[in-house]
Amino acid sequence: MSIGKLTGLAVAGPLALSLTWDDGWTAQINLAEVIAGHRGLSGLADPAGFAQAVLAGDGWSVEWPGGIDFGAQQLRRWADQQVGNAMSPAAFRAWIDGHQFTLERAAEALGLSRRTIAYYLSGEQAVPKTVMLATEGVDKRMAA
Repeated sequence: MSIGKLTGLAVAGPLALSLTWDDGWTAQINLAEVIAGHRGLSGLADPAGFAQAVLAGDGWSVEWPGGIDFGAQQLRRWADQQVGNAMSPAAFRAWIDGHQFTLERAAEALGLSRRTIAYYLSGEQAVPKTVMLATEGVDKRMAA
């Protein structure tokens, strides 16, 4: 899936943005966890600093003074994860570890390649909703 440009931005709270993409999808995204997890983003923890967010002129990112920016694609991934349309790499790792699966066993259980599993775990590729739902299906089958 190709992620498009951002067409709308509003600060929706102390560490939250409301974003609209060029496909018409709008989502509110809370960046508190991202900001808390990266020392270089500490300036955004201040509500006044965070409120200085602007949409880049080309629509490919949200920018703040001091050279901080997040790309449209990464913002879409975080938004998808927060609304339940995708699974985070950490949640995917927890699912694999919880079942004590190897990469090969996880791939077999989900009908995917080992390489795809590795891409999801590294965050190189987003874990799509279909895979998230497949993990839930595996859980139900294993519980039966």
